[in-house]
Amino acid sequence: MLGENEYMMWLSALGHTSYRKKEMLLRLFGSAEELFKASRSQIERIKGLSEVNINDICGERNEDKLKKYAEKVYLGGIEYIIKGSNYYPELLLECYEPPFGFYVKGDKEVLNEQKISLVGTRKATSYGMAVAHSLGKEFVKNGAVVVSGMADGIDSASHRGALEGEGKTIAVLGCGVNVCYPKTNNILMKKIIQNGCVLSEYPVDERANARYFPYRNRIIAAMSMATIVVEAENKGGSLITANLALDFGREVFAVPGNITSRASEGTNSLIKAGAGVLTSAKDAFSTIGIDEKVEEPKKHLENNEKLVYDCINSEELTLDEITYKTGLDMTEVHLILLNLEMIGSVKRLPGSKYISI
Repeated sequence: MLGENEYMMWLSALGHTSYRKKEMLLRLFGSAEELFKASRSQIERIKGLSEVNINDICGERNEDKLKKYAEKVYLGGIEYIIKGSNYYPELLLECYEPPFGFYVKGDKEVLNEQKISLVGTRKATSYGMAVAHSLGKEFVKNGAVVVSGMADGIDSASHRGALEGEGKTIAVLGCGVNVCYPKTNNILMKKIIQNGCVLSEYPVDERANARYFPYRNRIIAAMSMATIVVEAENKGGSLITANLALDFGREVFAVPGNITSRASEGTNSLIKAGAGVLTSAKDAFSTIGIDEKVEEPKKHLENNEKLVYDCINSEELTLDEITYKTGLDMTEVHLILLNLEMIGSVKRLPGSKYISI
């Protein structure tokens, strides 16, 4: 039995009719179902519709085809959330062209939880990846759900940090929820579905398209109280997301980066333009209304351990550099670093560099 959800799937998928015209049609007919069942002559009488629009609407009205598609959606464990649903995030209504509906694969309950968006460049540095991972982990440990786009680089690191922190994360896709893009994130996508959800406004088998990504960024920006840009070049989707967040009245934070790094040009520019400076997750806690959960330290650090840990202080350093800065014996520094890695206080990066977590 077809209902408004299924008819809205049909309306949303019309590719040659603008959002504004779809809104107009919903107002005139009262529902997607009534539009679907209207005669061609009724639709032709509507002012403002082109021949292309009329053919778009009338050419795709096949009930059997819609039933089969809806059946495939539901048998695949996918839900379709439309405006008015208890699971449609209220904040999402504040963006421009809020989705008529979107597909969700995973736990829809996370859509109603407090969310923070973490975004950044696909061409991330090891510093940016470590910071995104750490922030993702810290946010979920303090009760927030991490939202990102599952792209390579900062997005993927943010999701992985959230998962490692045993929290929830949401991936907003520029393709259908049955499509993994990039393909290398297949395992990550499965974990996100198990510990949160993936969502998309595009049909479930729709392939990734370059023009979809800037448009999906409005969802990432709107559904969270704040957006944090970890690394970004001067042009790219991350800055689009940040600007959209500002347009929607959200807080925007940027992680300061190396002034000689191209990957930090965008974030440093955001800071100069007035974005909040974020050096730890707690800088954004008050914005999203969560209280910091203070955890007991994993292990008391001895004097030399503390000296090595403080020396790194979220800066990428090699073993030689740490040895030089601390004045300790290289063998002792190496053993301390191994111990700090084991207790989760530092992380080893490619190129034999270390960073504190």
